[in-house]
Amino acid sequence: MKRKMGYVLLFSFILMIAVGCAQKPVSESGTNEPKQSGSVQPPNNSGTQVEPNKEQKQTVEVFFADTQVLELEKREVELEFVDNDEKYKKTFEALQNNGDPELVSLWEKVELLSIQYDENTLTLDVHIPDEAKLGTSGELLALEALTTTMFQFDEVKSLDVLVDGEALDSLMGHSELEHPIQRER
Repeated sequence: MKRKMGYVLLFSFILMIAVGCAQKPVSESGTNEPKQSGSVQPPNNSGTQVEPNKEQKQTVEVFFADTQVLELEKREVELEFVDNDEKYKKTFEALQNNGDPELVSLWEKVELLSIQYDENTLTLDVHIPDEAKLGTSGELLALEALTTTMFQFDEVKSLDVLVDGEALDSLMGHSELEHPIQRER
């Protein structure tokens, strides 16, 4: 029994060392610093290619709820952005800002902590204060507004919504939240 426990502890120790060493790649020079070579730019894996430092304009569809929070209505907004990360961030900001008194932004009080696009998945990390939490139908409409708005970009095949960095079972405590949400078409 003691011998088996000793083997388990030894194996665990070796496994922890192996995992720790695998965390940081070592360059040819033997250091943990990434290899730097001139002015090579990393590839843009964001689907739609955007020229660096050149401002783009695009009209996007943003979805808001009616005043009774029963259904969504579409509004078109023109965005100006330099790269795809900024495009996604400004699209979310447009989802938060509604200038029409006949419509309600379901994301207005939600704070965007970070937004990241990687391999066809757009990940949003948000903070939802208590005053931003909605009932069941409001939560479902908020998710529908977000997914319909973000899935208009062809390169976004899935959307993962994290709350304070965690993949929770529910966005606001009422309906199930998939991780990630897959585009249906």
